[in-house]
Amino acid sequence: MKILMFTWEFPPYKVGGIASHCYDLSKALVRMGHDVHILTYGDKEEEDYDAGITIHRVSSTQSAPDIVGWSMYLNQRFEKKAIELNKIERFDVIHIHDWMAVPAGAGLKKILKKPLVFTLHSTERGRAGINTPVSKMINDLEWYGTYEADQIITVGKDFCEEVKTIFSVPEEKIHYIPNGVDIKKFDNAKYTTRREWYAGDWEKMILFVGRLTYQKGVDYLLDAIPKVLNEYRDAKFVFVGDGGGLEHYRGKAWSLGLKEKTYFTGYVPDDVLISLYKVADLTIAPSIYEPFGIVALEAAAANKATVGSYTGGLKETIINEYTGLHTIPANSNSIADQLLRVLWDDNWCRWMGRNGRKMVEKNFKWDRIARWTTGVYGKAMGLWD
Repeated sequence: MKILMFTWEFPPYKVGGIASHCYDLSKALVRMGHDVHILTYGDKEEEDYDAGITIHRVSSTQSAPDIVGWSMYLNQRFEKKAIELNKIERFDVIHIHDWMAVPAGAGLKKILKKPLVFTLHSTERGRAGINTPVSKMINDLEWYGTYEADQIITVGKDFCEEVKTIFSVPEEKIHYIPNGVDIKKFDNAKYTTRREWYAGDWEKMILFVGRLTYQKGVDYLLDAIPKVLNEYRDAKFVFVGDGGGLEHYRGKAWSLGLKEKTYFTGYVPDDVLISLYKVADLTIAPSIYEPFGIVALEAAAANKATVGSYTGGLKETIINEYTGLHTIPANSNSIADQLLRVLWDDNWCRWMGRNGRKMVEKNFKWDRIARWTTGVYGKAMGLWD
C-alpha cells in the first residue's frame, strides 16, 4: 500500500506529540511492507529518507496574521507538492493529522480521488475553548475534516466520544486507536543526563513532561507542591517542556518560594527525555484535558509509575493503584495527597512502575497499532471501490 501522510510537525521539528506519533507509526507501517511518504513542514523544500520513510518537506515563509493564516499558506504548498508526487507514486490513501492538514487533505481527496483518513489528536474546544475568532476557525476546520474524511481515528476512548458528540460523527465512521511507545528506544537509550544535575541523592525526583499550559494542569501542580513539601521535604520537581509558558510558570514557582525545589529544563531532545524518565522516581501528569496521555506510557516504558488526573486518556494509560494513581482533575489537594502516598512507599512505587512496563509491552506496541491503522485504511478504500 502507498500511503501519503500529512503532518505539520515531524522530527526534528517537534512541538507536541504528533511528530513522534507520525514517526513511530510510519516506521511500523514500513516494517509491514508499506510505502510511506510524509509531507510536512521544513525550513526549505527538500526530500529525505529515514527508517524506510520518504519525507518531503515544504516551507511556508509567508507572513500571516495568525496560525490559521500561516497553515493555509502551508496547505497550499502541501497540495501542490502532493499533486506532483502522485503523478509518480499513485498513492492508495491519504492520511492527515489534526486540523492543520485538513484543507490540503480535503482538497486532494477531490482532486486525486483518493480515500481520506483523518486522525484527531485533540480538539480546540477541549484545548482552549471556542472563545476567539481564531479558535472558531480551528474548530470549523476540525469539523470540516470530520465531514470530509472517509474514516476518522481518535487516540482515546473518551476522546472518541467527545469527537462523535461535538462534530456529530456517525458511529461507523470513527475508530479508537491508541498511541504507542517504542520500547526499544527506551531499552537501548544511553544515559545522556545525570540525576545529580536535577536532584540530590537524598531527594525524590518527580518529573512533569509536557507543554507548560493551563490545559496540562501546571497551575494545580505548582499549588500542590507546598502541600507536599510540608510533609515530605526531600522532593524535587523537574518540569520538562515549554509551550510558551516557561517563564510564566517559573515565575509562579519562585513566587511560591519554590526556587530551590523546582527545575525548569525547557525543551529537551528525546535522548535527554528518556534519560530523565529513567533517573526520576516517578512522573506526574495533572492534566485538565488529555485526549490520550502518552506521558504515562513513556514513564511506564522506563519502569516508572505516574500520578495523573482521572480524565480523558489518562483513565486508560494509568491503572489506579496498579501502574500509578489517579487524582481529581484541577484539584491541588488531590494531587498532593496522591503524591504523598507514593513518596512514602518506595516499594509500592517501584512495583507500580514494573506493572506499567508489562502493560505497555502487552497493549501499546507500535506494530499492533499499525495493523489496526491499516484496517481503517482498508475500510476507507473500500468506500471507493
